Amino acid sequence: MKRLLGRLIDKVVDYYRGWTVFLDEGLEEYLEAPWKLKSAIAVTLGGVLVILLTLASQSQGTLILTVVPLLIIAAWLPVLDKLAEARENHGLVNKELAFFIVMASASCRTGLEPLELLRYVSESRVFKGFRVIGEKFTCLEKIIGVGDALQIVSSVLKGRAGAFFIEYSTALSTGIVVEYLMRSAGEAVKDAWSELSRIVERRSELGVLIAVVASVIPALTVGFTILMDAYILYYTLIPILALGVVGSAIIPNYPLPFKVLIEKSAGKALSLMYIAGVVLLTYPLTYMVLTDSMMEKTILLYLGAASMILGTPGFTLILGALLKTFELRDVLEDVSVNVRTYRSLIFVDDEPLSHLGSKPIRTWLIDYVYETLRFHRLLGEVEPDVYTLFMVFTNDLLRALRLYLAGLTIMITAMLSTPFLVKTLLTIAPFTSITLQVAYSSILATGFLSSKLILGRNISTLVPGLLVFIYGLL
Repeated sequence: MKRLLGRLIDKVVDYYRGWTVFLDEGLEEYLEAPWKLKSAIAVTLGGVLVILLTLASQSQGTLILTVVPLLIIAAWLPVLDKLAEARENHGLVNKELAFFIVMASASCRTGLEPLELLRYVSESRVFKGFRVIGEKFTCLEKIIGVGDALQIVSSVLKGRAGAFFIEYSTALSTGIVVEYLMRSAGEAVKDAWSELSRIVERRSELGVLIAVVASVIPALTVGFTILMDAYILYYTLIPILALGVVGSAIIPNYPLPFKVLIEKSAGKALSLMYIAGVVLLTYPLTYMVLTDSMMEKTILLYLGAASMILGTPGFTLILGALLKTFELRDVLEDVSVNVRTYRSLIFVDDEPLSHLGSKPIRTWLIDYVYETLRFHRLLGEVEPDVYTLFMVFTNDLLRALRLYLAGLTIMITAMLSTPFLVKTLLTIAPFTSITLQVAYSSILATGFLSSKLILGRNISTLVPGLLVFIYGLL
């Protein structure tokens, strides 16, 4: 029994050690992580034993039965927190993999570029996931050498990233590494385009679906009130509000290349304006629910206009950052000319890209292109035919972004129709406070969900404020 328990603990420790490699910590903390897990297990086993002995003795052990579980929880919290952080970083590694492969392969000459890139990204501000792997690889290669460090990285990585590095190690040993990198980069470009196109299409479809559902729910509830008591609407109010809150939380951000990066100072200011806008928009609903009375249209107009003003900076800055991304085309054209003419990036004008990268609000793709050019410049000469891969990859990303922005028109059109549909339904419904509460809740849910879809994050109340303003005008 003791030996079986020991083996079980060793397996749990090995599993945990495999995940802690993704922690953004030094090598010393990585080596200490298993001991923290063993300490938590020891506290748990000891605590369970104390609780069982206390219960068996039938003594008054209220303090023990209260304190011991708290000690067990306190012992496991750091372990679970580290595990959650490691899993998040691992997810980032798989998202960044295609960009890592293209960045390494676009200047491929010797086949050792992925190793150089691992060292380079150890201090990267772009590759949040691979930065952790790069730090571990850099530390390990100083101790045990490049080959063994690469083997360890290959063994601990999971999913597509693990498969890539295992196959890369094999290609290195068999002498076909350049061919493997070019093939992998071609597949990465194709897969990235397919995935982005699918995501863009789904977000547009989801926007239309949200607008339809927000209109159908009031229609169904109005139908029920015609046949039954109006207070049946109370049973639909909570689900509508829950849909708005949960949906705003779980709708994902933009895909990685289009993710908008916001510096802390700007982020704090936009967050404060967003909170103020949310308070203004939820005040009418709170008032109607607590007093069971109706809100005057004039107040709705003022509150909607105020929340629109508060939400305008966030909305315009996010969309402005997306539109600014298209300026990368001029940078890529300059890069293409230099690569064809000089087979080098030395004479590429850095000023336009540096200007884009200095913006407090910008897309991830801008930082990626900036760091890619810096890395390729460090490597020296580049092959024009090979470098075409990076140009095609980046232009495909810009094409996907253009498709997404074009799809916003359909989403916005469907969204703006919601107040008109809801108001039309109210004309045939019993004129009660609860009817107006359901209608207003539908407007708010549509506004906040649409805003999250359009902007990728909860940072502006312009969209819900606009819907409330239109609703107040009708």
